[in-house]
Amino acid sequence: MEKLNIIEVPLYKYESIEPLGTKRKFWFLDDNDNLKKLFKIGRPNTGENWVEVVVVELCNLLNIPHAKYEFAIWNEKEGTITPSFVPKDHRLIHGNELLAKTYKLLDKNISYPMEKNEDNKSYKIRKYKLKLVLAIMKAEFLKLPINYQNTKLSKPIDVFIGYIMLDCLISNQDRHHENWSWIISPSKEVFLSPTYDHASGLGCRESDEEKIERLKTKDKGRMVKHFVTRAKTPFFDNKDKNLKTIEAFKLCADSNKDTAIYWLNKLENLDITKVEVIFKKIPEDLISEISIEFALKILEENKKRLLEIKEALLK
Repeated sequence: MEKLNIIEVPLYKYESIEPLGTKRKFWFLDDNDNLKKLFKIGRPNTGENWVEVVVVELCNLLNIPHAKYEFAIWNEKEGTITPSFVPKDHRLIHGNELLAKTYKLLDKNISYPMEKNEDNKSYKIRKYKLKLVLAIMKAEFLKLPINYQNTKLSKPIDVFIGYIMLDCLISNQDRHHENWSWIISPSKEVFLSPTYDHASGLGCRESDEEKIERLKTKDKGRMVKHFVTRAKTPFFDNKDKNLKTIEAFKLCADSNKDTAIYWLNKLENLDITKVEVIFKKIPEDLISEISIEFALKILEENKKRLLEIKEALLK
């Protein structure tokens, strides 16, 4: 089977540092297609690069609007490249900026932390309420992601709920307030951004030794089935409880039943064998066989958990 390409970014293309996040990355202009792209270096001894590429395929299969990622290498450092999804002369507004403005409108005496907390983390901010984020997504002026085609969905909140389901499916724990955003055009049209930055998903940061042990153990508390239940989001509920990925989707489903069922139907029809194909296309030196097995098991277990929600919604 033909393997995916690893694109070489010329050494001289190092132009500007991207300030967000914790990994080294920079924007450059790709001479091949004249597109502005972000090169991001995955952390050593993790699968942060391959998980981004795999999730692209998952999003394609589920029709979730997403940033595109490809394998790349620069200065002997492995990473990914992704074209900017912000058109020329448009502006990106991250979730933390939107939340800060919303809190100010609700109560001048309440401020939302634009920066990370005292531990330099974006996911321990108790004011990061999922219900408030969903309310923001209901803004009447907000439009679907640019160029996104879906005859079944007409509201941006419906699409965002798809992002939350995706997070649960892949055990992504990194939907912090800079990992969702809006795009504003020069004419002041406002669009939901596609989903992006999934580098914590599919157990990619676990060691191969840990993966082997969890796949082979007979200890129920160590099995992958239990492992996926631990995945937490950065979101909090209105009682200051940190939400797990499955709880976040349930909260969305509580007030958006039809949308939740739509996405769960898409998930039910997801052919995991098509995901297996993309794994097989990844160059062997970028992913281990045990990582593939572990990731597929995560998808299997999370799919089961999510479809249990569908059963409950249909009762």
